[in-house]
Amino acid sequence: MTGRIEKVAVIDVGSNSVRMVIYERAGAALLPFFNEKTMAALGADVGRTGRLHPDGVSLALETFRRFQAILASFGIQKVYAVATAAVRDAEDGDAFRRAAEQVLGVEVSILSGLEEGRLSARGVALGLPGAEGVVADLGGSSLELCRVGADVSDGGETYALGPLARSDDDQLALGKRAKAIRKVVSASALLPLEKGQLYAVGGAWRNLAAINTMLTGYPLGVIHASRLTRDDLSHIIEAAQTARTDKTVRLQLQQVAKRRYRSLLHAALVLEGVLYRAGQSEVTISAYGLREGIVMDALHLDAEQGLVDTIGLYLRLSEPSRAFGQALVDFIAPVTEGLKIDLALVRAACLMADSGARMHPDHRAELVFDQVLRAPIPALRPEQRVLTALAVAYRYSSKFVLPPDLASLVSEKARNRAEILGTAMRLGGAFSGRSGRLLGRACLERTAGDLTLVVRADDHEMVSETVRRRLRQLAGLIGRKSSLRTAARS
Repeated sequence: MTGRIEKVAVIDVGSNSVRMVIYERAGAALLPFFNEKTMAALGADVGRTGRLHPDGVSLALETFRRFQAILASFGIQKVYAVATAAVRDAEDGDAFRRAAEQVLGVEVSILSGLEEGRLSARGVALGLPGAEGVVADLGGSSLELCRVGADVSDGGETYALGPLARSDDDQLALGKRAKAIRKVVSASALLPLEKGQLYAVGGAWRNLAAINTMLTGYPLGVIHASRLTRDDLSHIIEAAQTARTDKTVRLQLQQVAKRRYRSLLHAALVLEGVLYRAGQSEVTISAYGLREGIVMDALHLDAEQGLVDTIGLYLRLSEPSRAFGQALVDFIAPVTEGLKIDLALVRAACLMADSGARMHPDHRAELVFDQVLRAPIPALRPEQRVLTALAVAYRYSSKFVLPPDLASLVSEKARNRAEILGTAMRLGGAFSGRSGRLLGRACLERTAGDLTLVVRADDHEMVSETVRRRLRQLAGLIGRKSSLRTAARS
């Protein structure tokens, strides 16, 4: 985490909902502090009347008064307000924008479809650094497609495929609905994908991922960076069809989907149509999208710094904890360099190595495992989450056992690597007392047959029996003998 913590807010006026998210921001880290939406359905009648729904306008303005009071109470100065398809397309959209600005006291920008897609892609790039391919963002009225990755110079595309814009499709048979959606998407010049992946953004598609978690018993429970396959979508569509006549299934879906239940089938059919056109078998769900892209654009955030900064902000790392984590990275490098673990994950685990310090010693491993596993750290994919959480758990206990329901998410090799990483961090903590300054005066040397802890002559008394035991344990895990060497003070 770099820089001070500040609060920034985004107000997103969509076709279906109006939402305000207040973020805590430090460096490239964005963590939701307050998140509230109202289902105003501003775009419910735009296709038929050309105007915003009057009840929705009243409800939205009422919601804005509440939002403004909350913003004023925190004294938040950086507020970014945008409106999308419904306000963009309605003949009274500009009048509504002026009324909203008067209530909120900030400018409300009406985004074009292309700009909306570009900002959604920027948000995906912040939440999933290195993302490359095409972002598909489904809102209440429209679908936006835009490239993400190294080459984002191409223009995006927008299609009237939101549930409000296609409400008449409810009267069609399932096959005809799917065919009509595929016909619209077939006009895309961004699809099929030539390289990269497809990324799905928007509440309707996050909702599909939550439904899939319920249907499959997926154990992680973190939507961001999860994947939906075409088979998953087929099962969701089948469940939505069954729910029409089966009350039990309907109640199960409604419990998860809540107010998005009515658009569940349509959202699944649109995503299936996009996947078909993209020529892909699966899609990655991104919880980061338009709102995060707005902040990234306005404040010029560095996506590559997001992982480290988010850990610092989430854990409120003190300077000693940060120094210890950074020293750990260097100390264990001779061990981790051969593990085939991304350096970013090693750095993340080391920065979280002090996270259990204030927890009860009998439960630290289990508590830090759960804390890391479900932390709001966007840059981690599911398998990376489990590996990092496992490493931090092993940092506190060599006897930690991975919960059986999560075993399928990581390979046996990955588990072994996590154990080695965690044990190396444990050795560093045992030697230094979690002092980055002391740890920086020692190092590990790895040869074909030995793992040697090298300490300065005046630090020799730091090598307790516990340190020797941890060193033997680590050496055994990597097939080496442990040894100790005293070096002259440099």
